[in-house]
Amino acid sequence: MKRPRISLPVSRRDFVKNVAVGAAGVLLLKERSGFGATPAPGKPLRVGLIGVGGRGTHLLTHVLSIDGVEVVAICDINPGNLRRAQRMVEQKSGKRPDGIGDTPYDYWKLLARDDLECVVIATPCYWHSTMYMDAIGAGKHFYGEKPLAITAWGLKAVNDAYKKNPNVVVQIGFQWGAHRARGDIIRKVHDGLIGELLEGRFHRFNGWDGHGGWYADRNKSGDWMLEQAVHEFNLIWWVTQTHPVSCYATGRSGIIPGRNTTNYYHAVLQYPEKLNNLVLHYGHGWIQVPDFPGGGLQTDFIGKKGALNVMGAYVQLRKKPADGSARVDGEGSGGDTRDHMRNFFESVRAGDPGKANCGIANGSGGSIIGLLIRQSLEEKRVVTLEETLRDTRRPPVPPA
Repeated sequence: MKRPRISLPVSRRDFVKNVAVGAAGVLLLKERSGFGATPAPGKPLRVGLIGVGGRGTHLLTHVLSIDGVEVVAICDINPGNLRRAQRMVEQKSGKRPDGIGDTPYDYWKLLARDDLECVVIATPCYWHSTMYMDAIGAGKHFYGEKPLAITAWGLKAVNDAYKKNPNVVVQIGFQWGAHRARGDIIRKVHDGLIGELLEGRFHRFNGWDGHGGWYADRNKSGDWMLEQAVHEFNLIWWVTQTHPVSCYATGRSGIIPGRNTTNYYHAVLQYPEKLNNLVLHYGHGWIQVPDFPGGGLQTDFIGKKGALNVMGAYVQLRKKPADGSARVDGEGSGGDTRDHMRNFFESVRAGDPGKANCGIANGSGGSIIGLLIRQSLEEKRVVTLEETLRDTRRPPVPPA
């Protein structure tokens, strides 16, 4: 299949080579695709969508609720999904967007369009790193669902592409990052509010797993530590701004039939010298009994001077200040998916990747923790960051 208007080669292998060849290749992509384009003042932001299944349809609903945004093209290989999304846009705007999706790599056609400033990508996890690398190479700003990558190879490929095209605005779908009060209290923790970090206490305990399809296939989902837990891992990265140096995890699979994903696990993460007293525990599973205590989500850090509840956006100090309360709440509004998407579109309008809530660094930080945990579970031993990043497995996308 020929990749129109982005590069001369006809295969994806050659396209990736073009992305990685250096300045000459990047200039070719800039010239051909409106690299890092920003809309004209007063004009609507023209958007394309890649993937409009369950999550993509949810994101499309939010896109259609945001002023100054126009959906002009949609790509999905499922005809029913594509027609439904086209109808949604037409009912809202009176205009039917172009539909693309005869083959898995038809998204290249959407990335090649000069009339799009940005794209929203919500496809199964095993496609993420491939599509994100292609979007960056094509100079298309993108909002991409988490995780950034489900393999170390994919993580490196996306980061290598981004180093060459750093003007592309990237927003990874960690919608908890849109919560302004949460951001404020984390800034206060960075400024020393709870002192040295000593322990992280994190868990997500779900009810009995009933997922099917690619979710139940660890080769396609990356397993639950990459498909779901990266939300918490992004919070951990947000607070620590540091990658763990090692991990030990233990868990079980095969308990819940019809899937090869991990049913439950616990992990201990160790950090480098600047956080050498921090030990972080993470538990995750799909076996919680309804109405039994201990389930749900915990996202806490314990420090020398107090404790942080990340999702609750507050700190509890060990000693009450003479002129205030022992509880310190983050200041600012809440925020979730719609606010996260609005922040992405504002970043595109400003042409400022640094304005996005959760960019490449967040996506990388989340995926790295997930990859560490998965490898430790597979090998039943302590694994280091260095050896995890040497893993050469690739996501199981079909050949182009």
